[in-house]
Amino acid sequence: MELTRRKFIVLSAIGLPGVLSAGQAAPAAGGPAGDAPPPGAPGVPWHQRIRRVGQVNFNERDPVELDVEAWADYWASLAVDAVLVSVTGILAFYRTRVPFHRRSMYLGGGDLFGACAAAAKRRGIRVIARLSPDLQWEDALAPHPGWFMRDAAGKFLAHGEEPRLFRTCMFSDYFTEHIPAIMREVQAGYDVDGLFTNAWPPLDGLPECHCELCRALAPARSAEYWRQFTDRTLELWRLYDSIAREKKPDNLFLANMGSGIRATPNLVRLAGVCRWFNCDNQGRGGDATPVWGAAQQGRVAAAVMKGRTVTNVTGAYATGGAYRWRNTSKSAAELGIWMDQTVASGMKIWYHWVGGQSGLGEDHRWQEIGRRYMKWHSRHEAHFTGTRTIASVGVVMGQASHLLYAPPGDGGMAEFVNGLYYALLEGRVLFDFVHEDDLGPATVGRYAALLLPNVAWLSDRQCGQLRDYAAAGGSIMASFETGMYDESGRRRAVPGLAGLFGIDSVGAVAAPNGNGFYARIERPHEILRGFGDTRLIPGGGYRLPVRAKGEPVLSALPAYTAYPPELSYSPDGRTDGPAVILREDGRSRLVYLSGDIERSYWRSGDTDLGLLLRNSVAWLMRGGQPVVVEGDGLVECFAWETGPGFALHVLNYTNPNLHRGWLRENYPIGPQRVSMQVPGDRRVRRVELLRAERDVPFSQAAGRVEFTIPGVVDCEIAALHA
Repeated sequence: MELTRRKFIVLSAIGLPGVLSAGQAAPAAGGPAGDAPPPGAPGVPWHQRIRRVGQVNFNERDPVELDVEAWADYWASLAVDAVLVSVTGILAFYRTRVPFHRRSMYLGGGDLFGACAAAAKRRGIRVIARLSPDLQWEDALAPHPGWFMRDAAGKFLAHGEEPRLFRTCMFSDYFTEHIPAIMREVQAGYDVDGLFTNAWPPLDGLPECHCELCRALAPARSAEYWRQFTDRTLELWRLYDSIAREKKPDNLFLANMGSGIRATPNLVRLAGVCRWFNCDNQGRGGDATPVWGAAQQGRVAAAVMKGRTVTNVTGAYATGGAYRWRNTSKSAAELGIWMDQTVASGMKIWYHWVGGQSGLGEDHRWQEIGRRYMKWHSRHEAHFTGTRTIASVGVVMGQASHLLYAPPGDGGMAEFVNGLYYALLEGRVLFDFVHEDDLGPATVGRYAALLLPNVAWLSDRQCGQLRDYAAAGGSIMASFETGMYDESGRRRAVPGLAGLFGIDSVGAVAAPNGNGFYARIERPHEILRGFGDTRLIPGGGYRLPVRAKGEPVLSALPAYTAYPPELSYSPDGRTDGPAVILREDGRSRLVYLSGDIERSYWRSGDTDLGLLLRNSVAWLMRGGQPVVVEGDGLVECFAWETGPGFALHVLNYTNPNLHRGWLRENYPIGPQRVSMQVPGDRRVRRVELLRAERDVPFSQAAGRVEFTIPGVVDCEIAALHA
């Protein structure tokens, strides 16, 4: 029976677990059990103790191509705790009896899933059954039309690369009856420890479907649809998790997540039901993608999971944009930096390959790369279980803005985050991400400053929480249209934080006119350090004209013609309100940037914009940082409290392929001088470099530990034993 629109509303209204009705508060980001206990604590579930996961996607020929014992021996050589074994939902790799679960044409009387599961179990490796509920074959269209997504004309949505496959609708009973039937069949016949869905929830934005069920929902790009979509996601997650527990009490369900801040379900609400967050963030594409993609994804997951299990899929195959060669390996340097970031940001490694011909494939380079890395990782794994980050800056990740708001001009919300991210790396600032739905004092109270890169959609409640944070002494930097819209996307007369920054009024967004706008220096200030011998610096592309009392430090000079050069000047030289508003209120410092400065910095690479961002953050951090790393090169740093003490990760991004393609090789950097404030004034006994696998001398005085890392190739981890 198909799930009708009316039934879905009724199920939501009666309070299915994990489903919030309109007006209810979201659960705490720590989830139903709060923050995770230490991995060694009594009663910690097995999935909280995992360190390494392996996966080879089966293809249709694998029942006759895959050497099962060689497959299992390889994963055992990596000391993985669990493997993913394909079920799948598109092609069955076991002798299924579920209607419309098509068997591999090469399966015959065999059972590839069962053979692999048994081989893994013999080696002490847990087994997670991998399903793909996103696609179904054309022969199901006529008997089950309600299973499938449709376009605006009512046509079934075919899968582009394989037109015999069609996209399934998550609001249909395909997800509540067909997929559970496969799950229960697998659990009845095999010793599995968990269930996993690939390609669901969808990774490429909120789905737009025009089937009968979805036509009754809110418009696809609206706050109400996002709520309905999240309701349905949580409902299905709860259902699948309950099915997993039917097998064994400590079994669980997990799903494919990813897409960073632009993940499709509301992540704070998802954290209320999710016990294992897997990030399908396999590698960089072929477009201009910065190298730090895995680290940024780790920050997103850490913000909502609060120390509970997070894994990141590293695709060993050739990820790309225009093309994907899924049966050949990517470069060793690119694979290494992706796993370095995974570990540094607090995630666990999920190493992934797509087999191709001959089972494990004809390209074996990926196997040795993974084996070397995992053996090193297993030797030092005690230092890779962080209990708490050491950072005093929080970057507010506006998930609603990333999904539902389109900033004026070219370049979406990701460019605002990338521009700020780049500036923070250049300034060597240690920072965490903070979700916009988790701005209570228990979360934000630990940070000296919060940064809001054009977080355009903010509710009245969220604005109130930010005002409370500032009143308690916290510092804030915001830009452009931050708080200009409420949680439903309605534009306010003035930004929701106007009173906090002292903004009296705003005008319509001003667009560039060939040139972006300029910022004129009106008086000296700390945020202008390094701007000698000029009164004019770039201000950005687009800006929100604002009015505020007092003499500005930087005023906005409206954009004017760039070409022809004879007309490229300001006709009257007048300024149009402040480009930056600076305020001090007790212990709180406040910075508002009226332009799209982070996006402009990302798109232009203009060094003045980067310097202004770094100076502004430094001014907010009047007390300095808990960890200072000085030296040459572009690095990203993470610091963690760990079981043995503390760990400082220094990732070396100094590379010509920082912003595009893959790293071909590593470009080592020289000495990095570290000064670290040790929480609780704990005594450090030893500083060990985990990559170099040797100790370095250190000193400790007044609660700070100082030492030097002699050099960094791809990354170095300083383990402070306390």
